[in-house]
Amino acid sequence: MTKKQPKKSESRKSPKPLAVKKTPANNGYSIELRRLKLGKTEVILLGTAHVSRESVEDVQRAIEKEKPDSVLIELDDGRAKNLRDPDHWKHMDIVKVIRSGKIYLLFSSILLSIFQKKMGDRLTSAPGEEFRRAIEISSERGIAHHFIDREIRITLKRAWQSVGWWGKMRLMSELLASLFVSEKMEKDDIENLKEKDALQSVLDSLPPSFRRIREIIIDERDQYMAQKVRELTLDAKDKPKRALVVIGAGHLRGIEEALQNEHDLAKLTHVKPPQLWKSIAAFLLPIVIIAGALSYFTLSGNKKLDIAQTLKTWIIIKCSVTAVITAIWSPHILAYIAAVAVSPVSTFLPIIKSGWVAALLEAIFRKPEVTDFESMPEATSNFRSFYRNRIFRIFAIFFLGQFSSFVGYWVFIWYVKRGG
Repeated sequence: MTKKQPKKSESRKSPKPLAVKKTPANNGYSIELRRLKLGKTEVILLGTAHVSRESVEDVQRAIEKEKPDSVLIELDDGRAKNLRDPDHWKHMDIVKVIRSGKIYLLFSSILLSIFQKKMGDRLTSAPGEEFRRAIEISSERGIAHHFIDREIRITLKRAWQSVGWWGKMRLMSELLASLFVSEKMEKDDIENLKEKDALQSVLDSLPPSFRRIREIIIDERDQYMAQKVRELTLDAKDKPKRALVVIGAGHLRGIEEALQNEHDLAKLTHVKPPQLWKSIAAFLLPIVIIAGALSYFTLSGNKKLDIAQTLKTWIIIKCSVTAVITAIWSPHILAYIAAVAVSPVSTFLPIIKSGWVAALLEAIFRKPEVTDFESMPEATSNFRSFYRNRIFRIFAIFFLGQFSSFVGYWVFIWYVKRGG
């Protein structure tokens, strides 16, 4: 009889708890350093506020004073590349993004980037500047540096899959609303960011039902980064004597605790594949509801169903509602016509949606210019600029098209119910 092996997803504890020593903030740093031992490696955890000038100085000071053999940074490869290339948005093909069905992820990513950029502008330090400096100094001095964060695309996908339609709308509205906050930040606000970063503050404002999102965006990443630290120290071929870990201060406590155990990276990076039954249900549900409603209203009213008249009513209502709602953001005439034209069938064909079609054509015929990407943070400061920005226009047209399809569907049900 073979001995049962432990499941891969189970966490295995270290032989003994890791002792943590703290270097006081008054020892030349603006925040406490945490020190612990992983095997023969001394791990130094440096917490930063991503938009604080003092944090940039802390990173420089830590590399100079601690002389680490390895610098581990709270970035993934994609974000590191974007950080080194501030103009990466200019090279993005937004048409390709929409065609690949990643518009929700792009919108979430842009909102987070703009949010941090606005915070950085208020605090005189660009978002992620301390990470950029860590890369620069370690490269100049020949110190190995590694990126330990989970890929942002995976984090956003896992968060997106954890909530329903209303949850997505609530989360988007919270992030969008945060962009229009313009009050001046004081020194106390900067200190608060060293305890809890800006994104964590937004997540904490959500109701308890969104706890899973916080776990994915904060807690899971703590576990992921802790495991990467373990791999780069305990399991590395050439184990460093001293490793400096540069992370947001909001992750300090979580990573400190997560370092006590091993974590399954495969489990933490798993994204659910598209489920066939959901696609079938999305196709059949509207048909079932409409067929059921028509049958009920016909039988209860002793009226014979006129299929041709009902179909005509459906087309008129769906097209009219879409025409009115999508006109709000003045889409390109071809995008507008296409959104209206596909609205009657979009309810039954998940791959053809008014919002997707309108956004795609808007992006093709009014392709965003470099200035649109450059002015995104400033565009949220007043409605006129926001309305004219081509990037935000594409997103607005997309959401209005999706919303109009939903409204048109229920207007039709209401109209039939009242005996129209």
